[in-house]
Amino acid sequence: MTKLSIIIPIYNVGDYISECLDSILNQSFKNLEVICVNDGSTDNSLEILNDYKKRDERIVIIDKANEGSGVARNFGLQIARGEYVYFVDGDDLLTENALQLIVDEADKKQTDILIFGAYSYYDGKKKKGGYSADKLPKKYLNKVFSSKEIKRSLFKFPSTAWTKLYRREFLLDNNIKFQEIRAGQDQLLFFHSMIKANRIALLAKNLYCYRKNRAGAVTACKKKRNYSPIYVFSAIEKLLKEEEVFEEYKWIFVSGYFSKATSWLGKFQDDIKSGYYEEYIKLLRHIQREYPFGWWMNFSPQITDSYCKLKIKQFVAKKFKFMLK
Repeated sequence: MTKLSIIIPIYNVGDYISECLDSILNQSFKNLEVICVNDGSTDNSLEILNDYKKRDERIVIIDKANEGSGVARNFGLQIARGEYVYFVDGDDLLTENALQLIVDEADKKQTDILIFGAYSYYDGKKKKGGYSADKLPKKYLNKVFSSKEIKRSLFKFPSTAWTKLYRREFLLDNNIKFQEIRAGQDQLLFFHSMIKANRIALLAKNLYCYRKNRAGAVTACKKKRNYSPIYVFSAIEKLLKEEEVFEEYKWIFVSGYFSKATSWLGKFQDDIKSGYYEEYIKLLRHIQREYPFGWWMNFSPQITDSYCKLKIKQFVAKKFKFMLK
């Protein structure tokens, strides 16, 4: 039986995919399949994949029209055969012996989700950053815990898919998938999996290299250009109602994801900001109507507000709400 399925969405990463694949195929752990979903690349990515497939039969190639990495990852998950699944981005890479370490730890602790750290990778150099293992909540180290134990700590864990090893049956049994939007696709999978898992554990090691500031990458653009926080809010609101756990999570959900949408307002690209602001205000009014219990009830953002001004307004609204109590 295949122990591990690695799923890689690939879109125009011809300059990086060889380094990514080499870091996977040269691992000490060998019982794996590498599912490469070519998401309509227009560069030489598919040519490189076909060359690698000739040399290594563990590579599986799916060639499809461009629909975004969420669709690509879900497609890969449908055909995966491994006991575990791991999602890797085509411009990133793994550290030496990473796969053996995570599979051994998941086997040992029988996890639904194993969470670990990642380096930020700049021009071939590994550095500790926002996803580093030392950022993992120390309270949960050296133990196995369930979703019920982390309700108020949920956002202390990284939301990225590539800092987690999943048991495939856990994802399939609970119909846990990526949201099929162009950016922020992993937020739905993160939230859904973290409220359903019975066995979660941490491995305090940096095992992934997250390439920063790559030209053409969605994350390389400092100005925001899409509505993903609003789409994510709606999807998770729907999820919580369907799972009948809405009352348990509504405070942390609303506060966390509305704060995200607010920060994006302050970072949005100026020439297209009006469209985002319009949708953001609709979201704010929805939240004020449906959830009249938080700091957002005293919050009045303007389209001209800078990121810093929005932070100050949010701080004041929270203080005012606290004083009312």
